[in-house]
Amino acid sequence: MTDPAFHLRQTALGLERLAALLRAQQWREPDEHALHPAQRALLELLGEDKRGWRVGELAQRLGVSAASASDSIAALEARALVRRARDPDDGRAVRVHPSRRGLAWLRRSRARGGAGERLLATLSPQDLAAFSRSLQLLILQAQQAGLATGLRTCAGCEFFRPFEGRGEQPHFCALVGAPFGDAQLRVDCAEQRPRGLEAGVAALDAVAQRFRAGAAGEKTSRGGRAPPRKHSASAE
Repeated sequence: MTDPAFHLRQTALGLERLAALLRAQQWREPDEHALHPAQRALLELLGEDKRGWRVGELAQRLGVSAASASDSIAALEARALVRRARDPDDGRAVRVHPSRRGLAWLRRSRARGGAGERLLATLSPQDLAAFSRSLQLLILQAQQAGLATGLRTCAGCEFFRPFEGRGEQPHFCALVGAPFGDAQLRVDCAEQRPRGLEAGVAALDAVAQRFRAGAAGEKTSRGGRAPPRKHSASAE
């Protein structure tokens, strides 16, 4: 008989070990500007928005202290990968931008792909879809527990309608008014709108429950045993 506690410990251990190995591998990537994982994450984030970011915004998105974010910015600035500029909306504030050299580094890094991408490429489309759904739920749970504040996932977005469609496009985005599949699930979407505080934990729980139920329905439907689903027009 399987011990659920043992299974949880082993799975958590595997996830932690894999994350540690991937972070270590980032130091060994064949690039003349090998970066600390924290610096790499910050530079990747800076590359998302041409308007630049304030230090506090970067810290919040990355889930680190302002002092830690400042240290990473200083290290990147010393390598001429980022630059600071006055905030056009507030002359007393400063925004951080990737430099031309930093943007070139990002292009090379993205073209090459990381160790994580190479590992995930070995999964079948079905396994990758299941992993993507599980990742959404894990991040959502982490956010509810106050462990992750910056990631803008589909599962935490008020526009997300899990399993409102069918077939290869089971989800629906109310922002763009279009269905999409597991391959388009976003971990960090610039257009994401977090569910408001008034929605509360109950609404997030409802999304998670629907997500789990829909995923289970998709799995059983491939075996021909799932009943037809009725889809509402709301995520709540």
